[in-house]
Amino acid sequence: MSKFNTLADIQEESLYMKPHFKLPRISFLATLFCTFSVGIVLGNPLPNPGFEEGTEHWAISDGESKALPEAAKSGKLGLRVGKTDYYPSGASVFSAKFPVAAEQEVTLKFQARAKASICGAYLWPYDANNKLAGSALICPVVNSNGEWKEYSKTFKMPKSAVAVAIWIHTYAGAVGIVDFDDFVLEGLAEDAKPIPQPPVKPRKPVVNVSAKDIPARKTPPVIILKFDDLKQTGGGYVHARWRRVAEYLENKKIKGGLGMLCETLENATPRYVEWFAERRKAGYVEFWFHGWDHKTHEVDGKRYNEFSGRTYEEQHERLAKSQKLAKEKLGFSFTAFGPPGGVTAASLDENTLQVMTDDPDIITIMYPQPFDDKGRKYHDSGKLVILDRVWAVNLEGAVGVPDVQRFLNGYAKNLEREYFVLQGHPASWDDGRFAEFEKIVDFLIEQNAVFMTPTEYALKLKKQ
Repeated sequence: MSKFNTLADIQEESLYMKPHFKLPRISFLATLFCTFSVGIVLGNPLPNPGFEEGTEHWAISDGESKALPEAAKSGKLGLRVGKTDYYPSGASVFSAKFPVAAEQEVTLKFQARAKASICGAYLWPYDANNKLAGSALICPVVNSNGEWKEYSKTFKMPKSAVAVAIWIHTYAGAVGIVDFDDFVLEGLAEDAKPIPQPPVKPRKPVVNVSAKDIPARKTPPVIILKFDDLKQTGGGYVHARWRRVAEYLENKKIKGGLGMLCETLENATPRYVEWFAERRKAGYVEFWFHGWDHKTHEVDGKRYNEFSGRTYEEQHERLAKSQKLAKEKLGFSFTAFGPPGGVTAASLDENTLQVMTDDPDIITIMYPQPFDDKGRKYHDSGKLVILDRVWAVNLEGAVGVPDVQRFLNGYAKNLEREYFVLQGHPASWDDGRFAEFEKIVDFLIEQNAVFMTPTEYALKLKKQ
């Protein structure tokens, strides 16, 4: 694995790193002081806020979070979340819900201790459809060198919020243990009553497959490595994590596709442009069109991804100005496209497919999902080669979090598949996540996989 030790590398790397009280015997004066505090806590409507009843009234949807004596700040039990090794999914623990009003202020208080900044306690606002209203509101838990630290943060509820719950979550892919105790919710209505979370549905048993038990295929698979969201950094260069990926491909002598966001090409620096020229000369990567800015937009109160919900003309303009800049600044046109904004059909629409069909240079689209009628229609038209996806076979289980075990489990069930488009987000890959990506590539090399760029494979299919 490459190391980057310059000041610029370190600066660029940093851009992506991102109650229930139990009273002892006390003096009379201390009792007077504590009476006020206890009054507040007794008004805390949260059921089992200190985990003295184990995990009763808390919904745990991961297999690691537990109420344990060694996790307690006070009393006999506290909540322990996380793992000491790579944890692709992360912890997920929800409290009961409480009614709230639009823009109501709610204060979250709790105790936590951690030896790494890998976790947050959130307020999770719900809308009238029991969906997330806006986004979860985070109170990050910091590295406190294993000492208990008190947290308190006040949030204003979104306008569409009708209820709120606490969500405890270790970041996907993070390594480490965090303990929690003594949660308090303040600012709720005096008569606020807890609304229990629905029972957590038992997960289907997963039979993990070992790499050594997967047979070699008669025909090796074609692998298209699809890396998303390349753009110029604020420092006018390519982020160290992207440089590491490109260097890795060249060292392994395997090919992949790097998906560009083109807005930063308007102010491309000479060294940014030079990096593209060097990579193209090395011959292991294709730069494909991922979007102009990857930003969502709103139409009649509904949010859409960049290439969805816009007119043909608007989408055509985004592609046209990106193609123009690529030709002027980098000396080539994009021949492949993959839409930004998730892994569903909602990341593109019929206008998108028609825009790409009408562009003289675009040959292939990396479809965000398995074929549907819309994708099949444009694929069969003959101008575009649409490369669809297999849900179970991917670099990442969650966005930005490579997961070799999930990959192996899915791959073992799709041994007859001719090709796989494997998506990843290198800007999110710290050393642990990059190591997980390496394990997947090493397995594929052992399977004699053929690594091709998107356009290279599309042209091969056109000739068949």
